[in-house]
Amino acid sequence: MSLVIGTNSRSTIMDVFRTGVHEVIRKMGMPVDLIFKVEYAEIVARSKDFGKRVDYFRIDFPLKDGIDPDSLHQQLESLRIPNQVKMTDGRCSVILPPFEWPQLQQLLPADKIIQESSAKTLRSQSWHVTIPAFRRFDFNINILIEEMTQKQGSDIHLRAGAPPYMRIDGDLRPLDLPPLSADDMREVIFQLGGQQQVDLLDTEKETSFQYHLAGIAYLRCSGYVKMGAMCLAIRFIPEEPIPFEKLDLPIHVRDVADAHRGLFLVCGVTGSGKSTTLAAMVDYINATRSAHIITAEDPIEFVYTDKKCIVSQRQVGRDTYSFANALRGALREDPDVILVGEMRDRETIRAALSAASTGHLVLSTLHTMTAVDTVNRIISYFPNDERDVIRQELAYSLKGVCCQRLLKRIGGGRIPCVELFLCNLPMVRDAILEGDIQRLHNIIEVDTEMRSFDQYAVELYKKQLVTREEAVSACADEEAFQRVITGIKGTEGRKLLK
Repeated sequence: MSLVIGTNSRSTIMDVFRTGVHEVIRKMGMPVDLIFKVEYAEIVARSKDFGKRVDYFRIDFPLKDGIDPDSLHQQLESLRIPNQVKMTDGRCSVILPPFEWPQLQQLLPADKIIQESSAKTLRSQSWHVTIPAFRRFDFNINILIEEMTQKQGSDIHLRAGAPPYMRIDGDLRPLDLPPLSADDMREVIFQLGGQQQVDLLDTEKETSFQYHLAGIAYLRCSGYVKMGAMCLAIRFIPEEPIPFEKLDLPIHVRDVADAHRGLFLVCGVTGSGKSTTLAAMVDYINATRSAHIITAEDPIEFVYTDKKCIVSQRQVGRDTYSFANALRGALREDPDVILVGEMRDRETIRAALSAASTGHLVLSTLHTMTAVDTVNRIISYFPNDERDVIRQELAYSLKGVCCQRLLKRIGGGRIPCVELFLCNLPMVRDAILEGDIQRLHNIIEVDTEMRSFDQYAVELYKKQLVTREEAVSACADEEAFQRVITGIKGTEGRKLLK
């Protein structure tokens, strides 16, 4: 690990050193040894805790002609700065006493003497800082995960140069632990994924894998690199899927799981509970039908045990090359239900529509903001000359879309706010065929089974499950919230009721 500190003519050696230590700790974690180098000079420092003090500080530099080490030693002594001076390999080595950071000011006079004694200037240089070793903490990721379950957290963020952070009820909070070093991060990733994931992160700069902490949870681990050091985002996945009864979802979402064909999508931003909802649907099917469920995931999150169904879980990159490949292959594997972790490209969407239209129930996710946006997004993946055909396939195969946002529940925890769009009416199919997206908004507004975000947020507010501020945050705007509260429907919505 290394970095470069650029300096100007006013930068003292102590300025360089203090800046370098601060940057190393901030970006990479707590070092044990530090080496600052330019072509002809070097600073070596060691400490058990660089955040508080420096235990060893030495600077090596070329001495000017006519100046001997003894005179340099005497000059420093006259300033009451204890020191050791000697010649090593043709360079002068000055060792200054240990110091705590508030005492650094007292060593500034030494900078002037060393600068005047050096054959070459030590200012206006680019110092290359290397870190031979980081301070290692007794960091046990398993204990941290247990703490996350106790605090009902959803994510942990581990980064070199910072303490662990935990997401609780949607907010990131730092834990009262020391900053992790770059070496600590390599060790954590090794603990969770083994040498294979460490090597993969070194070469690819990103990696995703699963870790099972028996009796507690599965972890979805996403590794990445920041400022040359490894980082990790960990998502908590329960060992057993959460049943519908505990998810506070509309019963109509569960009813879709009783269907034997068609495409159903769960949408929303990252961390909105999409995977949890899909897992509940798969688990419900697993418990109530005799069928073959095939999943394609990247990586596998919830792990299912065969109940009435057999469940074949496949991981992209390990068991199949891509979502599209897995979907095409699944059609020859006698499936009844197919779960696709994410519809992220045109070929996957095409294969999902094909599977849904040939008599299979296909469940998947998309990163969209509203249910109606999802229809537009799917069509937009295809070139103009294909869109009429795709629109027709979508109109006849789409079962519905559930779009989610998580709101803070009064009393703690989070609760989903849902926009539910169901394709069980001829007018819905006609609107998709005609590309009349606005009509879909109006249908959601007046249908008794469907819900818009505005309507669902008002329901949660009226049940005193969320505050008014949280409910409004899920609506299009405060005016929309007020309109739904008062029972006013849009002009086009009223026309549909006639």
